[in-house]
Amino acid sequence: MNRDFAHIHIIPTYRGGDPAPTGYLEWHEWARVQLRVGLRQSKCPKCGRYKFPQELSGKHIPGGLICNDCFMSGGADAEH
Repeated sequence: MNRDFAHIHIIPTYRGGDPAPTGYLEWHEWARVQLRVGLRQSKCPKCGRYKFPQELSGKHIPGGLICNDCFMSGGADAEH
């Protein structure tokens, strides 16, 4: 019994400045496009993760802008 098969994963086409997708493979393709158009990541002073500008909340704390995840979890209110 031969069980050869292929898995085809369709990834949408992204443009610079598009919001970040949620899937792992999709995020990496999206990040590749963001880097190609010249966008760079910044480090969130709250969680220490690097995020593209579209993933930052616009809320300043000492050290810079915090990411959307930290902002939504109440990170903007707590001190660093």
